[in-house]
Amino acid sequence: MKLDLKYYLTVFMRRSPIMLVITALFTSIGLSVAMVLPPEYEAKALLLVESEQIPANLAASTVQTQAAEQLQIIEQRMMTRTNLLDMANRLELFQNAGKDGEPLTANEIVSSMRSRTTFASTGTAPKRRGSNSATIVSISYRGNTPAEVAKVANEFVTLVLQENVEIRTEQAGATLEFFEQEVERLGTELDTHSAQLLEFQAEAGAALPANVPFLQQQLTSFQTTLDIRLKDIATLKDQSRRLVELFEQTGGVQSANTQLSPLEQRLDAARQALEDAKLVYSEQNPKLAVMKARVVQLEKAVADQLMASSGTSGSDEDPQISREEQLLNAQLADIDNQIALLETEVETLNAKIAQIEADMAEAPTNGVGLSKLQRDFNNINGQYNQAVARLSAAATGERIELLAKGQRISVIEQAVPPGSPNKPNRMAIAVGSVGAGILSGLGLIVLLELMNRSIRRPVELTNKLGITPMAVLPYLKTDHEIYMRRLFTFGTVAFFIIAVPLGIYAVHTLIFPLETVLEPILNKVGYSII
Repeated sequence: MKLDLKYYLTVFMRRSPIMLVITALFTSIGLSVAMVLPPEYEAKALLLVESEQIPANLAASTVQTQAAEQLQIIEQRMMTRTNLLDMANRLELFQNAGKDGEPLTANEIVSSMRSRTTFASTGTAPKRRGSNSATIVSISYRGNTPAEVAKVANEFVTLVLQENVEIRTEQAGATLEFFEQEVERLGTELDTHSAQLLEFQAEAGAALPANVPFLQQQLTSFQTTLDIRLKDIATLKDQSRRLVELFEQTGGVQSANTQLSPLEQRLDAARQALEDAKLVYSEQNPKLAVMKARVVQLEKAVADQLMASSGTSGSDEDPQISREEQLLNAQLADIDNQIALLETEVETLNAKIAQIEADMAEAPTNGVGLSKLQRDFNNINGQYNQAVARLSAAATGERIELLAKGQRISVIEQAVPPGSPNKPNRMAIAVGSVGAGILSGLGLIVLLELMNRSIRRPVELTNKLGITPMAVLPYLKTDHEIYMRRLFTFGTVAFFIIAVPLGIYAVHTLIFPLETVLEPILNKVGYSII
């Protein structure tokens, strides 16, 4: 099918008044809105998230929140309803922004401030401690006066800095408080387990596995001593038996090993001298008589000495017999005393050996209980030591945050009142309205032509009726019809160009501001005109 450009151009020219009217309508509306809309200013402040001032390998902060997460937390806290309403009241925002002079509701204020405020971060947040990456945060606020937007943006900056310090110090303080409570709790448990362990050891005494080698040595030593003492007792009993036998056989208990008193030694010497003198002198010799008298005197003195030591009177007994019996009794008594002492020591040794054997028998059972208590004590002690170390680290971390030596947010650039508005873009609105009018007019022309089924060309007559016309005569308009058509077209265009802007201006100034109607709509696409 051949495209008839001349025909379509003719159709366009015939429909051009429609496009002209629609273009005029859109252009007038767009220009009116562009002129009526109030200017919007935007102030921006820049913040920098700085890394820790102290190397982490020397002293680390206990606040491990990454920069991106920290900024999100701060942003959510800044955008709370309570915070926004408080800021609006303190800075006296939206005093004359309501309809008919009435103030905006709380919901409208919160919604408007949220739409006006923008938090944006640039740069890559550090993924690990020690990274050289930095984060830059921009806080911008839009409004209708330069001073107001700068004041609000700087107020947000102040609140962000305060909130960052409060969050980090609160986290560091909470960490320190937690470990203080943990150290106190574990210290109490450690004291309890220590007391239980000491009490168990005191009750067990020596019956513990650690004392078994020592108990074994003691047992061996006591058994050796016991054997020696039993042998000593047997020896003393045998000695006592032999003394009795010797006395029964000889009538005396003297032996070469017997210890004699000085008086007895003198008596023995006098007897020996008398025996020697008998070999030299005769019985009638006066010297022998003197020596015999000396022997008798010494014998009497020895007998008196023995009777004095035994506490008995020997006046009716023979001095020699009394002395031997008394000596025997004294020696037997001494042996009996020694045997009694040894038997007492043997009983003590047997008791000690029995106690040691009982302790050694109880040692394995006590070892199980002691191991459990010791294991619990070691576990609590390990937890306590770990908690103390962490408490020290938490105290250091809190000190770092209090001195602002940890991760912090600093101001790079304060918000200043802008010199010119950034919205609305009046030229873009005007050009856009003209373009929208042209496109709408073209669209309407195309739509009308698609809906028009009338026959307007000879070829359409042939296609629809199947006949070939001999000639085609077009409809010729009179001059009056052409004049009236042009008058209607230009009148309509003039009406839209003049009346529509005047009507929009009248509504904006006399009835209600247009921005109050457009604001909710534009807020949905991130735009604000209030």
